[in-house]
Amino acid sequence: MKGLQSALVTFALVVAFLFGGFTRDASAVNPWGPMKAIESEAKKEGKVVLYVASGHTSAEAQRSMSQAFKERYGVDIEWTATGGSREIAPRILAEQRTKQYVGDIAMSGPGSLYQTLKTKGYLEQILAPSTMEEGVWRLDPANAIFHNREWLFINMPLRPSFFINTNLIPAGEEPKNYRDLLDTKWKGKIVMQSPAVGGSGGGWFTATYRKLGLDYMKALAKQVVLVAKVNDVPQAVVLGKYPVGLAASPTRSRNLINQGAPVRFIQPEEGSHLAAQGIYFIRNAPHPNAAKLFFNWFYTKEGQTIYARDSQVISVRKDVAQDYLPPDERYVDGQPFMIASVDDYTVEGFRKILALRKGIFEGGK
Repeated sequence: MKGLQSALVTFALVVAFLFGGFTRDASAVNPWGPMKAIESEAKKEGKVVLYVASGHTSAEAQRSMSQAFKERYGVDIEWTATGGSREIAPRILAEQRTKQYVGDIAMSGPGSLYQTLKTKGYLEQILAPSTMEEGVWRLDPANAIFHNREWLFINMPLRPSFFINTNLIPAGEEPKNYRDLLDTKWKGKIVMQSPAVGGSGGGWFTATYRKLGLDYMKALAKQVVLVAKVNDVPQAVVLGKYPVGLAASPTRSRNLINQGAPVRFIQPEEGSHLAAQGIYFIRNAPHPNAAKLFFNWFYTKEGQTIYARDSQVISVRKDVAQDYLPPDERYVDGQPFMIASVDDYTVEGFRKILALRKGIFEGGK
C-alpha cells in the first residue's frame, strides 16, 4: 500500500510539473482573447498546418478530425506526416531561420524536438479555454500556471508494453513480467526500437528505467535486437521474425490486431508505462488563429472522442468512452504503471537520459 501511495504521489507531482502548477484563474492571464474572435479570424486564414511524427495520429484519425473540424468551423487541417521528430526539427528550424513560416503545430514526443524548440524560444504559450473544464480530466491541463505552459499531453497511452506473435508463443508460455525477458530462451528473440533513437523505445526507457533499474536495462540490452523505426517492431513481430516486441507502436500494432493478425498485447505484471506525447504551438505560426482554434477543439469532448477512437488511444478526458478498446487494454483507476520523473523533462534531464540510452543500448554511439 505504501508503494502504491508513493507512486500516486510521484504521479501527481509529475502531472503538476508537466501541466505547470495549480492556478485556475485563466481570465487574468488568457493571452488568446475571445474564442469567437479567434474563430472569425481562423476562417479568414482558412487552414492550420500540422507536422506530425509517426505514430502520433492514425491516418483514419486525421481524416475524421479534418472532416469534423471543417464542418464545424470551415477551416481545413493540413496534415504533414513525417517519420519522426528528426524530420520535423530541420523544417521548423529552417523556417525560423529564413522567416518563411509554414507549420503552425507540431505533434511529437518530449525528446530532442521539444528540447530544441524550447531552448531556442520557438514555442508559443498554449492556453485553450476547453482545458479549463473541471471534473473531466485524467491528467488535468487546467491545473497550470499559464505563462509557463508550453505544451500538453495529446493523450495518455498507458501502453501494455509486450507485443507477441501468438503463432510463435503457445498460450501460457508468454513472458509475464520484465524478469521473464531476461530468461536465456528469449535471447535474440525480442525486438524493440532503439532507445538511443527515440520514438517508442526512447519513451519506454524514460518511463521505466527508474523502476526497473539500470542494471536491469544493461541485462536487457544483451537480450534484444534493435531496429531503427517506430513501425519496425510490430511489423517484425507480425511477420514472425521475432516472437516478442517491446514497446511496440500502439497505432500500428492495434491496426494489425484489428486486421486479424496473430498478434496481441500483454500487460506485464509490473504494469504498463505512461508514454508522454506533446503538441506544440510553433512561434511565428502563419495561421495563429486557426492553430488556437484547433488546440481548443482538440481538447473538447468531440475532438478527443474522434482522436482517441480513431487513433486507438486513451484520452486525457474521463468522459470519452473506451469502448473501442478491448477490456484488458482500457485504463482502470488504480492500475499500476510506470512514469517518468519530473527531472527527466528538463533540458539537463533529457541530456542525461539520452546519454544513458545510448550508453546502454548502443555502446555510447
